[in-house]
Order: sequence, then C-alpha cells, then structure tokens
Amino acid sequence: MKKLLIFLAGLLVLYVGLTYFISNLVLDTPNRSLEESYRIATQQWKINVDSIRATLPPPAPITFRSPVDGLALRGWYFRQDGTRCAVVMAHGYHDNRLSMLKYTPYFDRCGCDLLLYDHRGFGESDEAYGTGGINEATDLLAAHAYVRSLTGLADDRIGWFGESWGAATVLLDAGRQTVRPAFVIAESPYADWETAITERGVRDYGPALAALTPGTFRWVAYRSGTDFVSASPLLAGENIGVPTLLLHSLADTLTAPEQSDYIAERINPEMLTYHRLDWGAWHAHNVVWRPRAYERLLAEFIGRKRPEFCTP
Repeated sequence: MKKLLIFLAGLLVLYVGLTYFISNLVLDTPNRSLEESYRIATQQWKINVDSIRATLPPPAPITFRSPVDGLALRGWYFRQDGTRCAVVMAHGYHDNRLSMLKYTPYFDRCGCDLLLYDHRGFGESDEAYGTGGINEATDLLAAHAYVRSLTGLADDRIGWFGESWGAATVLLDAGRQTVRPAFVIAESPYADWETAITERGVRDYGPALAALTPGTFRWVAYRSGTDFVSASPLLAGENIGVPTLLLHSLADTLTAPEQSDYIAERINPEMLTYHRLDWGAWHAHNVVWRPRAYERLLAEFIGRKRPEFCTP
C-alpha cells in the first residue's frame, strides 16, 4: 500500500509539473517582428505588401492603453479625407498588425479609416500573457473607443474584422454587447480556447495529450487571472446581435472548419452570413488564395447587411 501511495504521489507531481510546463506554451505570446511578418508575407505567401500600402493613406503610429491593466497597445492608423466609416482589425496568433494589410483594399476603397494594432504581448505592444480573447476583447473595445474619439463616428459606422485569434476576439466582444458595431467579420475562428489548444496538441503529440488539458488550463486560469471557460466564441454566439460574416477554409488543418460550424449554430440566422470555402486555402488564407472572390464576399455581405456603410 505504501509503495502504491508513493507511486501515485509521484504521478501527481509529474502531472502537476507537466501541466505547468504546457501552460507556459499556452500563455506564451511569441513576438514576431514587423520585419519578419513582412518577409513571410512577401516571400512565402507572395503578397505584394508594398503595393497594398501604396494605395492606403500614410499610416500614423498610434498608442492606446488597455483598460485591463494599462499596458500600451501600438498600431497604425490610416486616415481618409472626410472619414465616413472605419474598421478595427485584429490579427491572429504568432503574428502582428502587418498580417491584416491583406484585408484592407476593399475597405480603403469604401473610404474607411483603418486601425490595425498589435494584441497584448505581440508585435510592438507591451508584453503580457495571452488570454485566448478574454483580455484581448477588452483591448478591442479600447481600440474602438480610440477610433470614435478621433473621428466622432457613431458605433454603427465602425466595423470589426478579426483573423483566427483576432476572429475569436471580435466574436467575444460582439457577444458581450457592450458596443454594437456596424458588423463583425470573423475569419477562421476557434470555438473556444481550450478546444483549440487540445485539437492542436492531440494532432501534434497524440491523443494522450488530451489528458493533460484539464490540469494545464487550471494553471492557465491561475497564472493569467482569467476564467478560461469564458474564452469561447461558441458561448458568445447566441448573444451576438449585429450582422456577422463567418468564413473558414474547408482545407484548414490548423483550426478545423468544424469549429466555425459550431459557432454558426449558435448565432441568430438573421444576423449570420457563413461561407465554408472550398478553395484549398491554408488557415486564415482564403483572401490570399482568391483575393478578388474574397472581396466579392465582403462586398455582398456589407451591401446586403449594411448598404449605407461602404460609399466609395
């Protein structure tokens, strides 16, 4: 009996140690520089970043503060002459604001101001733990308020666009109903933080890793001071009351398209436009595979749901 107890105690210590180590990976916000993102976009994905930027107004560097903890969030603000609309853009995990430039041409032609910023812990923003969209959603509200203060635009003249991690963020915010933006566009979101991490971990390291998820996320909650369960666009879905465009590639092997299926089931059909795209695109790269077709989807959605928003 004594040997059994020692053995079980050893297993417990091992479990606690392993889950603490994995929580480091979950909370980590890998800091890719703007220069590295530029290199990847231009060399690996063949995106003509310079051409896109040449059509935009000159970007003004901006800094605004997070209401959560006061840390500095940094980005670019592209301001039009005679601002009529604006879009706040939230990037994905392991990236920064530069990755959102590929979505800007349509909104630039609409005459919209554009705010692209780095999430907490990413790019040039202050270091912080990632929280799967929880604190990031509060930061997005600060970005929205920043646009409003600069332009005087009403909430329904400001849209939100998020990719992957950023897509989860905009959906969480829409579900909070603190602000009602013109629309929400979510490209390749995950249904909830825990499921996304488990899905990737099991794919990379085998099904045994799923047993470590409960302990890992207990550490995540303790160390980040957040309730990880609330990092769930799935739970937020039924509270979303603004026009929402959801897009996901059926070829996505990083975040399974079924995760968007689950979210879509929760959103009011009158608010939702959902495209499951069979273009063969990698995760969050539908716009890279077929930019013109992608822009048509944006134009159709906004033309139908917010026809007064885009005024080229």
